[in-house]
Amino acid sequence: MLIDKLQDMEAGCLILRKFVRLAIEKVSKDWLLGAMDQLLEDVMNGRLRKARILTFEPITNVGRIETVLHHLSVFRSDPAVENGVSITSYGRGQLIGVMYTVPAHGQIDVALNIKLQCVTPSDVIALNNMIKGMLDASHSHKFEETESTNVSGGLGFFAFWSGGVSASYSDVKHTLDGWGLSAEDQRKIVNGMMEIAQNESTFNYKGTIYNRDFDYDVTGSLFAIVMDATIQQGQYHKQLRFLAPKVHLNTNDGDSLPVVGTLYS
Repeated sequence: MLIDKLQDMEAGCLILRKFVRLAIEKVSKDWLLGAMDQLLEDVMNGRLRKARILTFEPITNVGRIETVLHHLSVFRSDPAVENGVSITSYGRGQLIGVMYTVPAHGQIDVALNIKLQCVTPSDVIALNNMIKGMLDASHSHKFEETESTNVSGGLGFFAFWSGGVSASYSDVKHTLDGWGLSAEDQRKIVNGMMEIAQNESTFNYKGTIYNRDFDYDVTGSLFAIVMDATIQQGQYHKQLRFLAPKVHLNTNDGDSLPVVGTLYS
């Protein structure tokens, strides 16, 4: 009922989360049952919409993209956290609606245009460079090495936070401490992320898919790394979605074909 009246999934969930937190603080079964009633009434009436962090907005020309390996966790707000980042979802985003077939020992050229509600490529690169500039020589080298791993999607920024899994505020802080970042450095990163707006971004992709290893045609879909994060700064918080630049083609049999070209650079 609450979410239905607000017509806003995120705002409704935030209010329900506050109800639950108050119930825990008050050790009140009635408060907790009240929050559950609000949520379950929406579910039973068929009004609860799918959480927006689980799917991309519709895109042009080629269907849509969905995250298909979420590693999804939900973390309640930690009153002890004043500034921090949590990774609420991390996984692969699949290009839905288009299948590609690559001939035996051959290649195909791919060109597509995608419009998504997420952080712009220029902002992702700016954050990536800011973080890299804060690291000492040994950690900077490690940061660069992560870019060659599948979990990074071609940019060190993505594997930097949690190594490719969801992580709470405290888990992320522990990881950032391990990167040798001071409390002041971490505060600057949070400030930088809070200043970013999540707008409709256009990704123009041109690339080549190679089928060098198989003596038969191979069919599959394109995938890219997707990361959802919640940034906390005092009493304010923001949810952001990031799309990594490197894509790959996964076949119907689970194999991966090399792809030349990126969504942005």
